[in-house]
Amino acid sequence: MTEAWIALDAAEKRKNWRAVAYFTAICVGVAVAVVISERGASLWWMVSISFAWLISMIYIISRGYGRALLTPEGISFSGLLSRGRSIPWSDVIDIEKRHHTARSNQWWDLRLVRANGRPLTVPGAFTSNGYDPKFEAKYALLCQYWRRATS
Repeated sequence: MTEAWIALDAAEKRKNWRAVAYFTAICVGVAVAVVISERGASLWWMVSISFAWLISMIYIISRGYGRALLTPEGISFSGLLSRGRSIPWSDVIDIEKRHHTARSNQWWDLRLVRANGRPLTVPGAFTSNGYDPKFEAKYALLCQYWRRATS
């Protein structure tokens, strides 16, 4: 088996950037509402909103640019803020699809359950659709590499 990448394609990255724009608009709206309602809003509110926005942007953008390299020996992760973390297939005991629900949104991602008990989210593998063929293909590819290495 050769190496394979799990990453978002161009259309999925555009969708991720729309999420960035949407969340930025929400934060700007909250900031404007605070300024209007408080007439000279305190610096604490602006710093809090800015900090929440910054942390969220780092998460959303790194989620969109993270990717995983599958090899016969293991899986290597690289992302916006991290490079080169590698886990051998022998440390993986399960691969699970996780469903997350928020107020007005839901999404799925893939996680590796490791022998030490600490799960690790696979970058480049998430979707907000109930059934997404690209996401299912990434899940099948990940399972295929894992099964071949551990059988």
